[in-house]
Amino acid sequence: MKKILLLILLFPIFLLEAEKINLNKSYRGIRFYPIREEKVESLVFYVPKMTERSDTIQEQFKYPISFFRADCKEVSECFSLLIDVSIIEDSIKSFDEIVSDSKEKDFRLTPLSLPQWKKYLRYTTEPMEILYGPGEIIGSKVIAFYYHKKYQKTYRLTINMIYTPNFPEKDWDEITNHAIAILNSVTIR
Repeated sequence: MKKILLLILLFPIFLLEAEKINLNKSYRGIRFYPIREEKVESLVFYVPKMTERSDTIQEQFKYPISFFRADCKEVSECFSLLIDVSIIEDSIKSFDEIVSDSKEKDFRLTPLSLPQWKKYLRYTTEPMEILYGPGEIIGSKVIAFYYHKKYQKTYRLTINMIYTPNFPEKDWDEITNHAIAILNSVTIR
């Protein structure tokens, strides 16, 4: 069963990159695999095993946020991974308002919208949006917005990849593929 799940998770990686990815590779102390299942309300997804979870409530609007963090282990060349899941009801903000606010506030420069990534994901919603761009200060981030009509909620999954100095292009391509694999593991039950 684990092998089948791993194959399902890795399928989009093989579609995006012809080269084989080393699942055991560490990126400045951060290992993406093996991954473990996490549940945040109705959203289930997989995170790197080494992440630590913490849960809180957003101060102003009182919606839940769960954080999954793996900090860099090296001093001079650092890489930190911060994944967070926010669940926002329609009564607080609409899907379109959430995406619009994110485009304005969550990126240093205007993010790219990546609708083509949806075809590599096994679970999608309508509407759904995926944004990619530079983080507020340093690094890059991917934010996926899933709208669930039954629950009337927007599920926002953010993957912050914070690093200094820059990665070689090959390593960054592999890291991006790992981020896609995290998105590919998402389901809302």
